[in-house]
Amino acid sequence: MLHARAHQPDETGRRSSLELRDGTLLSFLDEGSGEPVVLVHGWAVTAEYFDAVAAELSSDFRVIRPDLRAHGLTPSGDLPLEIGTLAADLAEVLEQLDLTNAVILGWSMGALVAWRHLLEFGSERVSGHIIEDMTPRVLNTADWQLGMSNGLDAAASARAIRAMERDWPAYAEAFTPKIISRERGIRDPELIGRIRAEIQTRDPKAMAALWSAMVQEDFRAELPAITLPTLVTYGERSDAYGPETSRYLVESLPNSERKGFPRSGHAPHLEEPEEFSEAVIAFLHRVQTGRDAGRNFEGSTQ
Repeated sequence: MLHARAHQPDETGRRSSLELRDGTLLSFLDEGSGEPVVLVHGWAVTAEYFDAVAAELSSDFRVIRPDLRAHGLTPSGDLPLEIGTLAADLAEVLEQLDLTNAVILGWSMGALVAWRHLLEFGSERVSGHIIEDMTPRVLNTADWQLGMSNGLDAAASARAIRAMERDWPAYAEAFTPKIISRERGIRDPELIGRIRAEIQTRDPKAMAALWSAMVQEDFRAELPAITLPTLVTYGERSDAYGPETSRYLVESLPNSERKGFPRSGHAPHLEEPEEFSEAVIAFLHRVQTGRDAGRNFEGSTQ
């Protein structure tokens, strides 16, 4: 059983912190009121990447956005930087804030955290989940080609880890454009610059450890056990994963459907925030209240 610990808002009233089991203070944004939705960010980024979507959702829902360990305003702490550790942290967030009927949205690495949380801690507090542009296994092998679209295998991943540790700013500069579609990157170099500058502030050892943890995960055999209502979302111009990955997820998750975003890369919530928010809101209303919000979230099924 987890034990509740005090959490305090900052001077803005938007950010709070709570003490995790190892004494680490996890920083999170807490906005709006109503049924809860927890937005879990991806590798090397922060909760603030969800700003536009959170602004849309918080008019009808309580939106919780944690900075995961080693990201944003949350330090690494003393526990191993593994997906299981982040999943246990998520369980503490749900319990300490006494969240029930929550929907968890996991973007990229955040989807792995959500899956591990559901499998290890159950769904007592959770009514549904949303996956944003992710695969159940990042590494490609001879019999699995739905990992990262660049053909990432174990040898390439090991080289990537060495590059992170050797020159993190250079690695971050190369990695950043892959977050959004190539077309958006060409049109909006300022956005690329802002993202790059922020990612370059991460601790390279922590990022390498979490990358290693990500590529060790393999949820393929476990997905059928997750029977919660699920919305699988993906960017149709993603450089990370192709549309066939989302098809695999829908075939593996028993109670799921998918929506593609035609103008987006790996981060539809950044590139098509209004359309992404509409899909999320429709799903939340259906799952949490049993009523249709009057919006279509079937979308493209490329």
